[in-house]
This record gives sequence, structure tokens and C-alpha cells, in this order.
Amino acid sequence: MAGKNHHRQPYDAGTLDKLELYRGYVKEWVPVFLHRQQTSVINIFDFFAGPGADLEGTPGSPAIAFEEVTNALALKKTDVVTPVRMYFNEFAGEKYEQLVASLNKLPETAHVSIEHARMDFADALKMWYPLMQQSGTANLLFLDQNGVKHITETVFKTLLKLPFTDLLFFISSSMVNRFKTEDSIIGRVPVSNADLSRMNRTNVHRIVADTYRRLVPPGTQYFLAPFSIRKESNVYGLIFGSHHPLGMDKFLRQCWKKDELRGEANFDIDEESIDPAAPSLFEEMNKPKKLSLFESELSRAILNRVVRTNKDVFVFALERGFLGKHAKKAITELIATNKLPKQELHVSYDAWSKGDPETIQHHGKAIL
Repeated sequence: MAGKNHHRQPYDAGTLDKLELYRGYVKEWVPVFLHRQQTSVINIFDFFAGPGADLEGTPGSPAIAFEEVTNALALKKTDVVTPVRMYFNEFAGEKYEQLVASLNKLPETAHVSIEHARMDFADALKMWYPLMQQSGTANLLFLDQNGVKHITETVFKTLLKLPFTDLLFFISSSMVNRFKTEDSIIGRVPVSNADLSRMNRTNVHRIVADTYRRLVPPGTQYFLAPFSIRKESNVYGLIFGSHHPLGMDKFLRQCWKKDELRGEANFDIDEESIDPAAPSLFEEMNKPKKLSLFESELSRAILNRVVRTNKDVFVFALERGFLGKHAKKAITELIATNKLPKQELHVSYDAWSKGDPETIQHHGKAIL
């Protein structure tokens, strides 16, 4: 079950999709804290950094993160600049040597410091975890493991405790489905027998993501979203986690750029054969079932007054992997069919952050 060393050849399309999502998120995440007085330091931790590039020199995650940090610094908005500390770890000896060589080629940049280490993941996490806990820090953790070994229930719950921390990790979900009767899988990934019985080669990453979602303690606000990646006949993927809706919103925006139908995969995960470039004559055939289900669920929640405000709607959408614009469209349809009166809609992070967001009106009467 040893993982393939994909750095000894050009990155495949799935790896490029993974790195593109990572780049997109770093690009959106860094500026949030870069000029924020309440943030004392920005930490980016890359625990499985690899050699820094593939066989053809295509940048890996360390170079991608550094480039996006320097791009953000170039767009200076105020005299307040939060220092950025970047930590790169790689356990394999040859890869580590290549990583160090690639990092040494990066230009010295004001406000940016770089550290590297060659440690096992558990040791690296133990050493760097206190840095993540320091007051005023903003943390981004990228855990691009090769397989399923490292992000156990214990590790996930440990990372879940960190405030102002966004988590993005890769997991070889197909291995869970393929080797689900082996002890090397059971106990590594928090799957149940019911999960394993529902798995197939297409939905496996969705189900694996759900197993981590169940680990979030009741009453804890934590957003989690998967993005499935097909490589040849196998499905792997990224799992994103954040305590803050703005983090979830930014990640989902990257996902919906990659998958305009479901925001969830680099392939037709529900096997619906919908082609936006060649739509069906029957409009209902052009809408993914996932979107139809979301719209119906949201409509019921609004009409039954379970969802009461624009803020509620925004969170409702994020928790199901949708953006504010998808929720707004569903409410607009309720208004068009006279199930709700005409009203202003502010389904966005700005609405969420307001102290007293607008309530949804039910025929002139505010929901209390």
C-alpha cells in the first residue's frame, strides 16, 4: 500500500487541480489577515511539502504559497503589515534535500520568514502546535499526505481545537474503499461499518468527509467541505475545515470555479451527464439533483420558519456546500411564486457579520 512518488514525473491533472485549489485559497486567505491589527502573525504550515516541484519544475505547494504571499504583500494597503511565517516539513531524505534547495532559491522578502524541517508528521505537529496556539495568530494548515495514515480522529480533534485556523488536507479516499477490511485502514480513518457499506468508487470521498464532520462536537460551529478528485479510475480528494464562515465561503468559491454544476468534484460525481454547453430541451434535466434538493430543503426551512434571517440562510447554504447566490436564487423563486412577499435579500458574509441582520419577511410579518 506504499504511495506512489508523483514527484518523479510531471504532475497529473488531478494533482494540478489540487494545487490550483490550494493556490486559490491561499490567495484569498492571506489578505484577510495581512493588514489586520488584531493579528500578530500569519502562520502557514505545510507538513508534507515534498521536493518543491515535479520532474518538469512545475511549482509545488511551498512555491505556490510563497508566491501568493509575496503577491499579497505587493498590494500594500496600509502601513500595518502582519509578519508571515512559513513552515515546511518533509520526512523523506531525498525530497527534503530538494525542498531545501528550492527554498534557498526564493528571494528574501520583508515580513516573510521561512523554516524547514525533516520530521515525521507527528513530531512536526508536536513541535509546531504551540505556535498555532499563540494569541493573535492566524493559521493555515496544509496536510498533503500520501495515503490515509496521518489524519486520524485524534489528530483531527486536536486541530479542531485551534482558533483562527483553517485546515486543508488530502486523503486517498479510494484506499478506504479498496482496503476497507484491512486493519491498516480501520482505525486510521474514522469510518463506521455503515459508511463502508454505502461506499462505491464514485461517492467514497463524500462519505469519508462525512465521517470527519461527525467528529465535530455538538454545539461547535465548524464548517467542512470536500472536493473529490479523480485520478484515472480512483477518487481521492481534499477536505477543508474552518470555524469561520468567511473561510468556508472563500474555499467554496474556489470549488465552484472548478465545478460549476455542484462545486464538489473534477468529474461528474453524480453521473448525470449534464453539459452546460449543450443544454437539454427540458430545463429540469439541466439542473443537478444536488441543487434541486438544496433548493427544496431551504424552501421548507424558510416556510417552516426554521431559517429566520439572511444570516441563517447564508450559514444554511455553507453547511451544504453552496454559496449565498444559490440560496438567494431559491428565495427569489419563493417570492416569484407568491410564497413570500417581495423583499431585499442580503445572503452573503457581509449580511452574516451584521449585528442584527434582516429577517425574512412572511407576507409583511417579520419572523421573531
